[in-house]
Amino acid sequence: MVGPLDGLVVVDASWGMPSAVSSMMLADYGARVIKLERPGGGHDENSAMRKSLDRGKWSVQADLRTDEGRRIAEQLLSTADVFIESFGSGRAKDFGLDYEAVHARHPELVYASVTGYGNEGPLAERPGYEALLNARLGQMAEQGGHRSGPIFMGHPTVSYGTAFITTIGILSALRARKLNGTGQKVDTSLLDGMLAISSMNWWWNEKDISYLARSGTQTGFGNKRLITDPFQCADGKWLTPHTGGPGSYKRMMDLLGFGDQTQTIDGPEMSVPLNDIELDIARNKVPEAFKSRNRDEWLEMFHAADIAALPLLHPEETFEDDQVKFAEIAIELPDEDHGTIRQIGPVIRFEKSKPATPTAAPRPGAHDTRIGEIARSPIWAPAPTEGSAVVSPLQGVKILDFSSYFATGFAARLLSDLGADVIKIEPLVGDQMRPLGDLFEGANRGKRNIALDMRTKEGQEIAHRLVADADVVLQNYRPGKAEKIGLGYEQLKAINPNLLYAYLPGFGSAGPKSSLKSFAPLVSGLVGLNFEGSGKGNPPIRRVIGNEDLYNGFLGAVTVLLGLHHRINTGEAQYVESPQLHSSLFVISEHSADLDGNAIPAHELDSEQNGWSPLYRLYKTSDGWICIAVFGDAAFGRLAVALNAADLATDERFATKAARVENADALADILGAAFAALDSAGAFKLLDDNKVPAEVPLDYPIMPELLWEEWALDSSRVVEHHHPEYGWSREVGMVIHLSDTPGRFKGGSPQLGQHSAEILAELGYSAGEVDSFMATVCKLPTVAVKES
Repeated sequence: MVGPLDGLVVVDASWGMPSAVSSMMLADYGARVIKLERPGGGHDENSAMRKSLDRGKWSVQADLRTDEGRRIAEQLLSTADVFIESFGSGRAKDFGLDYEAVHARHPELVYASVTGYGNEGPLAERPGYEALLNARLGQMAEQGGHRSGPIFMGHPTVSYGTAFITTIGILSALRARKLNGTGQKVDTSLLDGMLAISSMNWWWNEKDISYLARSGTQTGFGNKRLITDPFQCADGKWLTPHTGGPGSYKRMMDLLGFGDQTQTIDGPEMSVPLNDIELDIARNKVPEAFKSRNRDEWLEMFHAADIAALPLLHPEETFEDDQVKFAEIAIELPDEDHGTIRQIGPVIRFEKSKPATPTAAPRPGAHDTRIGEIARSPIWAPAPTEGSAVVSPLQGVKILDFSSYFATGFAARLLSDLGADVIKIEPLVGDQMRPLGDLFEGANRGKRNIALDMRTKEGQEIAHRLVADADVVLQNYRPGKAEKIGLGYEQLKAINPNLLYAYLPGFGSAGPKSSLKSFAPLVSGLVGLNFEGSGKGNPPIRRVIGNEDLYNGFLGAVTVLLGLHHRINTGEAQYVESPQLHSSLFVISEHSADLDGNAIPAHELDSEQNGWSPLYRLYKTSDGWICIAVFGDAAFGRLAVALNAADLATDERFATKAARVENADALADILGAAFAALDSAGAFKLLDDNKVPAEVPLDYPIMPELLWEEWALDSSRVVEHHHPEYGWSREVGMVIHLSDTPGRFKGGSPQLGQHSAEILAELGYSAGEVDSFMATVCKLPTVAVKES
């Protein structure tokens, strides 16, 4: 078996980065993905993006506007397990490929629709490009940059978020198909991807609890005893520290020379605000102190003091990192332009269902004559048995979440939303993230909770009883710690041979960085996201929207689902590993490098942070800004008409895509002058009336307002509930929409130990034993109990 998805057949008739990343993920882990594309390929047929995201796929050409093209599509669908499209409901019907028609012909097919804003709702007809969504929903105002005004987001976080939830939805629907016998529709969108990413930092609660200060004189962390900024060192190189570990803040101040002016805190440092002197040091003097030593000196000192810190690199530099080399994540593929290119390969590690190295991306139509070779594998056939029907895709799956902080808990929460029974096992003092309300809620809602002292024999015995009846264990301890408290893989496999053991550490179970602490956004900086978002030639920005905590949660959920599919198809349980580093590497998948280390970027943000190209960027207007997304000759012609510049379409410098790339600066100057003569509203009307994709960037994040939109509440994208600690709350709800077995909101995050007695009773302990344990290994310290 080559990968956990070996034998799965996927037909991908979509366009755009999110679905391309999703189907690349499926191909990476063994699926036969057939890219169904227009004759000659699309506008990206020779792009670096295609070389990365279409690796390992087949290419079959079909013009869906013709009878012959639709015949080819039908032939492929007759052998497929999954169909992916991004047409939107109107165009899908024109091709006879809408869900209702396809489901009637192929009821066993999982049908995934990936759109801009969903197929229903007030925004459904808006053009579905990430930059336009970033503009319309205020993410360009939320993303920090080197200038004022909206910032074009150099890192495509929404595309990756959408790709992750699409993959999670497809894998969930496949599990439901196995048990129920039929396929269903999976509906995801850029809007849902944006909401999924926003669930970490955006919510509303009546007590106004948040770990971030969004207004006032100290925004961000304010006077919290926490530093996670990039700092330039004496050699001009950059690093980012993180003082979130116990005692790390004081130890870092000692090393920087401010120890005599910094308090020693007995207990969690973040519980004591900085005084005025400490605040001035942290925000004003620390940056200068870092310039006194070279980066490598600081890193050596910090790691010796057990302070989290990592270098900030450009994406192409990441291939040379010692841990990346150790993990052998990079792959080398032949390339007609560069000889050989280096890419990030499959990033999840499987004990048994190991994937093969992907092949290079195909030329358009490379597999036109091989359609007859495609056959559906019986291993993926629906196999319903009496009593196996499910109403949620992960119904009947029990997951034990032994994690701390956000990433692994977020993975378990996504699976809980899809029907899994997730039990969070916390130490008696609680997860260190509990004081950070929005973070804890985003990672732990819908779970049950038991508090255990895992340092005791009795606590380990209870944990082992839980393991005996579980399907999945998730943990993210640093290597070696799980074994010390009886939670190592070999220890738990002896108890439950059918257990899927998912390990989501910072850097991996072994290797030169495996023992280091891992906090967001350090790993994001290591893989180049801060430079990706900064613009050509600029210093790194403080952080990009989207980070390794979110990405590791998404990839962790994918990892568990892949492991469950391998188990249901083969009967084999196994160990799987998906570190934060690996998930962060995955989100630079579109970028490559040659063997000399030179970057082959799929896109590059300009130095002004306006965009990736003259036709996918921001322009200044007379009173603000406009964002455009113009792809293909037809759209370029409509742009010329909208701007009353017919000569633009006939100018030889811009007659073809290649010519427009060659003369990009000249084109940007012409468009810049045209938009500068218009106000934003006027520019938008001209463009929109001529069907040129465009939006006026909002100058504030829309998220707080979006939580109060009734259509968002009606579609379950937003949920409202009363939490015993936070009061009435609104937060991001369901972002993966399954037509027949939908996920559901199961309530807010649990209080510490809320279900301890209930879970102990389920494990078969007598009433007397439950009372005894509640007074000992499950007894909460008085200080840990919060008033509701």
